[in-house]
Amino acid sequence: MSEKKDRGRPPSLLEQPSFDSSAPSDHFLPPEHLPGLDRLAANKQQSPGPVYAGSEVPGKHDPPTRIGMNIVLFVLTFTSSIYWGFIQYQQFYSEELRHVLTSNPLEAPSAFLGGLPFGVAVIAILLAHEMGHYLTCRHYGISASLPYFLPLPPPNLVPTLLPGTMGAVIRIRGTITSRRALFDIAVAGPIAGWLAALPILGYGLSQSRVVSTIEIETSGFYLTLGEPLLWGPMSRFFGPEVGPAQDLVMHPLAFVGWFALLITAMNLLPVGQLDGGHLMYSLVPQWHRTLSFAVLILMFFAGFRFFPGWILFAIVVTALFIMGGLGKPLPINHGQKLGTIRIILTLIALAIFVTSFMLVPVKIPPIAFS
Repeated sequence: MSEKKDRGRPPSLLEQPSFDSSAPSDHFLPPEHLPGLDRLAANKQQSPGPVYAGSEVPGKHDPPTRIGMNIVLFVLTFTSSIYWGFIQYQQFYSEELRHVLTSNPLEAPSAFLGGLPFGVAVIAILLAHEMGHYLTCRHYGISASLPYFLPLPPPNLVPTLLPGTMGAVIRIRGTITSRRALFDIAVAGPIAGWLAALPILGYGLSQSRVVSTIEIETSGFYLTLGEPLLWGPMSRFFGPEVGPAQDLVMHPLAFVGWFALLITAMNLLPVGQLDGGHLMYSLVPQWHRTLSFAVLILMFFAGFRFFPGWILFAIVVTALFIMGGLGKPLPINHGQKLGTIRIILTLIALAIFVTSFMLVPVKIPPIAFS
């Protein structure tokens, strides 16, 4: 498989959401408990601010937690991402490798080493996103786990465009009752992950190569990848010049960057348990449920009209939305003002969504054979 792109056509990876049983979230697994009515009544008499679940003293250290599972999942995800990169590396450098394609790393050790930067890039983007959430939780004194990475089987066993992983999640053990904390935790992940993706995308484009359109179309099976608004300036600045009868074959690292843009945009959709749903809840909680249903309807429509993958994504988001209580009200202080900085961050998140969104992420053109 090879990815292609020229100046006049689209370029030739959501993490798997998790949820809070009472709050819209794609990363926040259910807290161990919610505050009782008597505790909420006591909180109303205090100045607005976050509630530090598990401790009445802000900043108190959490008890030691076991991280064995985190480490095991990290190693498995890193390994699966390297293997995915190993497959991509062989396809991109097929001529240099004398067209030797194998699923056994021992038969092509140089290609397996070539997959190492791919795995590092995938982990770096996921880690940036999840640590954005985690460190913001720590800032507010809210207990949270380290990231749990979610590996995938090898692509030769489970064919998928996902780069060896379904993403990563953190578990928030405390209860978020501050409007500002909810906003900051939600927005920190997408911005951090997006910023980590840009240099990877830029470098990958600089290593991509240009081939003739006929060569691509007669090479067998290939995919045409969607083009977000950000792609144009990035490819012009970092990528090679593409002529009218040429296409851009993306370097594996360019694919990682492209996929990160796609997932970031999908994660920022203002619906249900996604980060965008969190942001919407912190901004206009009274509209969260209505807008979520509206976005879900649009997702299903896009799936039937433009790209079938939206249907699967809409089903997953709908299931999590239902399991999360369909926008069940949170015990947060809605009277707390977000302030100017968070309004600016909202605009930044909106700009990231607009410039990274792809209505049709993947196209499968008619297969031509030489």
